[in-house]
Amino acid sequence: MHSAILIFLAILAFATTPARAQGSWLETRFARAICSGGATPVANTDGLARRLKLTDPQKAALKDLTGASASADASAKKLLCADKDLSTTPGRMAFAAKMAETRLSGLKAVEPKLQAFYDSLDAKQKKAFDTGGRIGGIFDWWGKK
Repeated sequence: MHSAILIFLAILAFATTPARAQGSWLETRFARAICSGGATPVANTDGLARRLKLTDPQKAALKDLTGASASADASAKKLLCADKDLSTTPGRMAFAAKMAETRLSGLKAVEPKLQAFYDSLDAKQKKAFDTGGRIGGIFDWWGKK
């Protein structure tokens, strides 16, 4: 999911950057970030499992979700990094289009696993997962009287 946000921001920056600067910026930072081995999906979900107090079936659903996410990211890297020409404007546009299509297909592949994991959570766990906070949400205390 973080990859999708990163890609959206990069496309936004790509669209507003002058053509001369795009090639060097994309080549040195963005394309390297996607194609390097440094950006890997989260494999250790123990902290999330502890925070949400997951049951064994929920942990299995989370493992399926992380596996699908890792597979989608690996597939995206393979497709995007094989042939990239960022030296011309049409090349950058083709790369941006290919990147958007690849991310969409990755999201479609991960969505059923995310839905299965989310459906396995109880209401309290869903609230914590949705807010990114602890059980009850990070700012839940604010509204209490």
